[in-house]
Amino acid sequence: MINFISSWAEQVVLAVIIATIIELILPNSKNKKYVQMVVGIYVLFNIISPVIKNRDVLSFEEINLESYANNTVSEVDQTSMDQRLEKIYLEELENDIKSRFKTKNIEISKCTIDAELDTSKKNAGIHLITIKIKNSTDEEIVNQIKQEILEEYEIDENKLNIILK
Repeated sequence: MINFISSWAEQVVLAVIIATIIELILPNSKNKKYVQMVVGIYVLFNIISPVIKNRDVLSFEEINLESYANNTVSEVDQTSMDQRLEKIYLEELENDIKSRFKTKNIEISKCTIDAELDTSKKNAGIHLITIKIKNSTDEEIVNQIKQEILEEYEIDENKLNIILK
């Protein structure tokens, strides 16, 4: 069966190569579309002919589709994907917080986020965000950014800890 399929594929590839060469050689004329139709029929014939000639080799009675369907069903382990997505989400959250401070020319030395993103768990959500600011700056701007973060991520004020050095 495999020998039949490989020889059939070789014949089809050869027919397509011959058809391509013929089309490249043809000049642009009125007859070009007729020649292309004949070449197309030639390629189609090369695709169908071996299947018709070797019907006995291609018996589908031997194939048990029920066993094939039962063997291909498998479960996907979603835990590793969930862990990667959680890590990416936390990194993006950290980058967003850092960029908010960076736009106001405030340098952050450390930003840590404690969160449980699995919604099936009882304590899902953001538990604590700790931000350590390097240079002591205007507290009014820091409080403004703090309010933006609280509103954006809908967390309580006691879950956001900003440490000024």
